[in-house]
Amino acid sequence: MKSIRIHRSAADKSLSIALLLFCGFVLLEIRKFSEYGRYFPNIVTLFLLVFSFAYFLQSWVPKLIKKEKSLEEKYELIKHLPSFLVSACGILLYILILFTVVGFLAGSTIFCVGVIVGVQITRAAFSVKSIVIALITSSTFSFVMYYIFRQIFNIRLP
Repeated sequence: MKSIRIHRSAADKSLSIALLLFCGFVLLEIRKFSEYGRYFPNIVTLFLLVFSFAYFLQSWVPKLIKKEKSLEEKYELIKHLPSFLVSACGILLYILILFTVVGFLAGSTIFCVGVIVGVQITRAAFSVKSIVIALITSSTFSFVMYYIFRQIFNIRLP
């Protein structure tokens, strides 16, 4: 099993600051949208901001009760690096290419299937049955999300 060894408290501190800055940037960018267009992204970003702030407090404020942790637990951040890289690359590909070129429904289905199959390949758990299951669940999930946004929230997706 491959892993990245980074001191966990340093990573938590860095990630908490990065998430807070990201939320601030997104909130500034959302202001450019119309009132109707920024409603849903604003709600999601505010939830993310609350959780990021809690993460920030948890990582920066000294803990009142100190627990002894093993050295392995302190340093292990990513347990399976290839799976993480497949997921991270898949997200970037989805945001930059699939969502804008193919559209939400097809892009989300391709993204979900691709990441599921990619992670299974990196973990040597790949089979034809897993592809079929990934295709069915990804298609169903993408269609349900599309239906909710299009019909219930009345938000047009690309």
